[in-house]
Amino acid sequence: MKRSSLAAACLVLLLVPTVAACGSDTATDTRTPGDQASRPSASREPDAADAASDAKVDACTLLKPAEITPVIGKNDGGRPDGGVGESVCLWENPDTYHSVTLSIGSPGTAVPGQSDSGADGPDGISFGSGNMAEFVVDDRACTLQVVTSVTDESDRPTAEKLIGLVRTRL
Repeated sequence: MKRSSLAAACLVLLLVPTVAACGSDTATDTRTPGDQASRPSASREPDAADAASDAKVDACTLLKPAEITPVIGKNDGGRPDGGVGESVCLWENPDTYHSVTLSIGSPGTAVPGQSDSGADGPDGISFGSGNMAEFVVDDRACTLQVVTSVTDESDRPTAEKLIGLVRTRL
């Protein structure tokens, strides 16, 4: 009986300071009310600029029929397609299979200003196999592929032109 009383007393002595510490705040705010109001809060409300940058992009609206048709001929007008990115659009000529594919990455998929590192094309554009052009718009990693010739790099100037248009609209 003595042991259980001693154990209970020790348990109380250990738990009381622990429970008391859970409810205390050791960081005391010594700022005046005027100082507290002037300091920005870490959990601020999003503003219109934040909402605009986080708005979902429809890649099919970034290039116009008058810009695609001269490149690949008659086409389906662009349709959402699978692939990597927040929004992917494919324009395809059903007779020749010539195509343009545009992929727009989600916000935060690229570091702003990263586009110039390792770029082998103008304006920070990097070309990979199949004339896949990688480029950055703000903080989005994007790709564009023009396919009218699979044997050479003759589609690159067209890709550069279309990327320039996309950058002005995104």
